Amino acid sequence: MGLLMAAALAHSIVPVADIPVPEGDPCALFERRTGVSSGAAISVDDLVELADIGRSDPNETASPFGISPDGRQIAFLVRRGNAQTNSYCQKLMVMPTDGTGTPTEVARDAMFIRDDFALRTFAAMPAGWARVIVPRWSPDGKSIAWLRQADGISQVWMADPGGSARPRQLTASADNIDDFAWTPDGRGIIMATRPGLRRAAEAIAAGARRGYLYDEAVSPQFGVRPIPTGTMARSYTRADVVSGQVSDAGQDEIALLSPPPPADAPEGARLFTPGPAGVSAWLERKDPQRFISPSRLVLRRDGKEVRCDSAQCEGILRLWWSEPERAFIAVRKGGWGMSAMGILRWDPDESAPHEIMASDDMLIGCSPVGAELICAREGAVTPRRLVALDLRSGAERLIHDPNPGFARRAKGEVQRFRFRNAYGVESYADLVLPPDHRAGEKHPLVVVQYISHGLLRGGSGDEVPILPLAARGFAVLSFAKPDLVPEVASARDSTELLRANRVDWLDRRNVQSSLEIAVSLALGTGTVDRERMGITGWSDGVSSTQFALINSELFKVAALGSCCEDLYSYVLEAGPAYSAFTRSIGYKFLEPGDEEFWRPMSLILNVDRVSTPILIQNADTEYEGGLDVVEVFRRNNRAIELHVFENETHYKWQPAHRRTVYGRNVRWLEFWLMHRKTCDGDAATQAELARWQAMPGAPSPEGLVCAPPP
Repeated sequence: MGLLMAAALAHSIVPVADIPVPEGDPCALFERRTGVSSGAAISVDDLVELADIGRSDPNETASPFGISPDGRQIAFLVRRGNAQTNSYCQKLMVMPTDGTGTPTEVARDAMFIRDDFALRTFAAMPAGWARVIVPRWSPDGKSIAWLRQADGISQVWMADPGGSARPRQLTASADNIDDFAWTPDGRGIIMATRPGLRRAAEAIAAGARRGYLYDEAVSPQFGVRPIPTGTMARSYTRADVVSGQVSDAGQDEIALLSPPPPADAPEGARLFTPGPAGVSAWLERKDPQRFISPSRLVLRRDGKEVRCDSAQCEGILRLWWSEPERAFIAVRKGGWGMSAMGILRWDPDESAPHEIMASDDMLIGCSPVGAELICAREGAVTPRRLVALDLRSGAERLIHDPNPGFARRAKGEVQRFRFRNAYGVESYADLVLPPDHRAGEKHPLVVVQYISHGLLRGGSGDEVPILPLAARGFAVLSFAKPDLVPEVASARDSTELLRANRVDWLDRRNVQSSLEIAVSLALGTGTVDRERMGITGWSDGVSSTQFALINSELFKVAALGSCCEDLYSYVLEAGPAYSAFTRSIGYKFLEPGDEEFWRPMSLILNVDRVSTPILIQNADTEYEGGLDVVEVFRRNNRAIELHVFENETHYKWQPAHRRTVYGRNVRWLEFWLMHRKTCDGDAATQAELARWQAMPGAPSPEGLVCAPPP
């Protein structure tokens, strides 16, 4: 029997055991807790178990809460990760908007609903982040509808806001319900689904016996089956609230979910918002010829249009007419390097809007209620909470804090650096010091990338625990990737923009310039040991890390959440569609001139220059993209280690995996930068330590000290 045949037969009989699903209520763990010790350090478990309302990242999304028709109550879903059960505790809560009393639990479950998104030509790819579940009140305020899974499919469920009756499943759709709305009379629910996804998947499965053609519909990282491509049209149906009977939705009902553009909205207007007596406001592009154009705010009154061209009117995310205030209200993202948020108010009798509130905090999913704006708000060391902001003064009123103990935890000083890089691009970064830092002390530095706003949690991808690292004695530099250089930002279309960014790796040089300045500013505080600096990265941050390891000598260790952008596996793993896309924007793969193109970026071509120890913790859907780097580094006796997490996506979603990634990153960075080891770990942790000690360049066993307990 040939070796290849023997290997194939062996593979076919490898025993595989299913991972047991832990039983029990994942919320019970949190209900047994008696409180939080004041002044205790923030741990890895604190971040894993943080209570979230909406997505865990602080980017603008659909509003993660619902306001009752009378404005007196707010409904929201609170989600907490439980690493012990590797599931989530999710509770639908209702409380008064005035912040009095405690929330009432209306329903609970452990069924985490993952979002999906279109990726290149692929119609819908599963994401690792949570779908934003918006509770929707019935017109009479007597019921709440929300999305909850049943048998793996998102369905509409109904609940009593007082929590006195058991929730009931209203729909039994064959397809995930993407969105829904109440009919004005409260008798029906209008639903949007994409049955084309299911039909396309069924057609693909039916072709399994013929063998799958390897073409643009296949991406090896996601498996051998082709993936549904193209745009999947929405289907709209109506479910009777009492009987659950489903029928086709009428045009007026479809408009509840997909409203037509207002008849008096100018062509190209965004966020068109009517006010009283012909007054209206909207956004328009300042330069319609540019692919990425700043916008301006336009006010129409008495048939005349007034434009706000100042930077203050750029970056608007939401726009409303506030009837009680008789003014337009806007939430915007702006400030230095787009690092802050603010609220604008434009009274129709004024010539320009004015800012009533500005902060480095993030505001998410804001909704007007009377003379206030209710938002989910979070800051650098303050987790998300629900607040009401006064529409005249900007003053804040707390409605609900789902993490009340976090404020009592010990947190170090956070200092924000604002600067321009060598290309003139505004940049910023946050330096976090240990809670017990004393004047004159110097700490090892860890760089975390590549977005730094809202709660300093785990960087992009949420894999490197910033505050727990600071509690362990590190200075942590949360580094924000700079915006495009001016000549790239003026591109007329996406291809032109991406090609310009690829010329001589301009995007990476732009990031490297900001990174080096940020590190220099951190060193200038006198709190950082320049001989003990490490860098971490995930997604785009991995590419920035590669470039930094090759083109500077700043960092002694690296920890990556994915890997890598390099010569061979990177394009082969992603498949023909991605190969065509990357070549169209200037990449070279497996062709003459490819090594010259890749020289500034490739770890493979620079293996002789890069001796930095590298830890990789990757998802099973993308680890193959870095196997060429791992193989070359191993063959050249470099310190590298790869871990693969099963049933994961680019953004890892399982609480047990997040806890492991957090913990291993902490141990890896402590081992190389602090010469610490875990002396009381389990067998797997001791085996890990033995592997690391055997790596080239590792500290001697005699030089290692036991790490303090977390």
